[in-house]
Amino acid sequence: MSERVAHQIVNFIIESGLEEGTPLPVEAELAESLNVGRNTLREALLLLETWGVITVKPGRNGGPLVRRPRPEDLREALTLQLQFASATLRDIIEARAAVEPMTASLAAARMSAADIARLEASVARMREKADNMHIFLEENRRFHSLIAESTGSVVLRAFIDTIKSISDGAVAGVGYSVARRNAVADAHDRITKAISNRDAELAEREMRHHIEEAHAYWLKLGGIVDRTLRVPGH
Repeated sequence: MSERVAHQIVNFIIESGLEEGTPLPVEAELAESLNVGRNTLREALLLLETWGVITVKPGRNGGPLVRRPRPEDLREALTLQLQFASATLRDIIEARAAVEPMTASLAAARMSAADIARLEASVARMREKADNMHIFLEENRRFHSLIAESTGSVVLRAFIDTIKSISDGAVAGVGYSVARRNAVADAHDRITKAISNRDAELAEREMRHHIEEAHAYWLKLGGIVDRTLRVPGH
């Protein structure tokens, strides 16, 4: 019952066009309009808070406020699913090979000039700071996230953000030499140029080749690809 009520409240928020930060009706009014008891309503509100649909403002004049779910909400849920499913780096790379070439193709058609400039800046920073592992990993994630975001798909963005947060190999013990980091920057540069030229087919092909190169590199490192993933901080 509480889950059904939670979905009714979601429908009410969307159909009423309530903006983020808008207070929901007071508890008594909401319970009456939904024809449910207060305990059921409170359980529904707890569900909505867990889903990221509302936040609860504390204090005398507090109460539930509308919140728009964000891609990172889905990312956290997906990360937990992967951990509990004992996913491996091999599972992740296979998923990336299936999805990321498509995101590159879509980016070639949809990415704005400003976001292409951000891709170029990411490649430049990766090259300039090739001796810094932290910056390399940061720009690697940023590059792929920008491409996924440019597709306009919240699902694709959340999926890629999640996958990149645990699939750069570092958490599984993969090391990257300066030469390897420069090779990744070269691959990113080729993808960026294809996107900039609005060549969807080439962007897809370059991204697929990039993922395949990463897979081949990890396979050389022995059993790393078949270790169960562990995500620091989760």
